[in-house]
Amino acid sequence: MPSTTLTETAVARLRTASVHPDGHLPKVGPKLLRLFVTEKYAYRNDTDGFVLDGQAALEDLNCADDSRPFIITAAGRRAALNRGQIKALTEEIGPDGRLARGVPWPTQQTLARLLLVEFRDEQGNPAPGDGTPFRTGLGTLVAEAAHHTIHPDDVA
Repeated sequence: MPSTTLTETAVARLRTASVHPDGHLPKVGPKLLRLFVTEKYAYRNDTDGFVLDGQAALEDLNCADDSRPFIITAAGRRAALNRGQIKALTEEIGPDGRLARGVPWPTQQTLARLLLVEFRDEQGNPAPGDGTPFRTGLGTLVAEAAHHTIHPDDVA
């Protein structure tokens, strides 16, 4: 049973973090930040580089050093996907990581934008925007991440 319904704003913030080169979460309000940390969609390191526990990460916000970003997790990346995107990433995938032919082009493009799929040419070399879609290593992590969220697209 899903534990959380994400708003469109929450999904948008998670998608922004998904495309950031280092996975940094954009600035969000305290309520949304608490949700992301509580649901383990984002984390923050302490000054020594160790991952802070959820409550400690939130309490750490009161410190003078607010420059350390919150970083999206594989579960956070998965929470940003709708049901069709999750299905493509988890069920419509061949043993070699190739997406099934029936996966719609918009789904392939969104997964590629989120760095979960890459397009390759006939020789297996990356071919951005053209070629055959393959799940990336990050896509595999996201496919295997625990998922307990209802995406707004899934609510009737």
